[in-house]
Amino acid sequence: MTLPVILATALALAATPVLPPNPHVRVRPQGARAASLVTLAATRSPTVQRLLDRLEAGDVIVYIDLRRDLDPGMAACLTWMAATETRRIVRASIRMNLRTADAIAILAHELEHAVEVLEHPDVRSGDALRALYARIGHATSPSGRHFDTERALAAGTLARLEVTRGVASPATAERAVSPGL
Repeated sequence: MTLPVILATALALAATPVLPPNPHVRVRPQGARAASLVTLAATRSPTVQRLLDRLEAGDVIVYIDLRRDLDPGMAACLTWMAATETRRIVRASIRMNLRTADAIAILAHELEHAVEVLEHPDVRSGDALRALYARIGHATSPSGRHFDTERALAAGTLARLEVTRGVASPATAERAVSPGL
């Protein structure tokens, strides 16, 4: 290689954004903004950290993708990608440019969906994913293509409370949601 080629290559490498270190093998942020969201969420929300730890112990790989092109009215969605003999792969697409508390709550929500997949080893295709959510969730769109679960809604709510109110435990969160109890 000539010196100009080496210098051009070095400059190109220097211009490549350095992603923050990702201690998670199973949760794979796509890009620096997604990596920053996962890191921030894990430090500010015990719920997110618990979900990350749970996924780390399983066979589901979750790609976290921040997107501008989600269907109107959708903040996020979990989609099937692939399966190998030893891994199942899903993508959590999250609307870009959400406020921090909203983004962390949505991340917790989608990570809970990934844990739901983890708990059902028979889910190994897009059809099986849809069947799972038809069984354990409820439809959220007239088309019947989008589903949600009580667990994912609760995880998002808890993560939002942790971030906005400094709630640190499920018992404290229960009191914050139902102060009269």
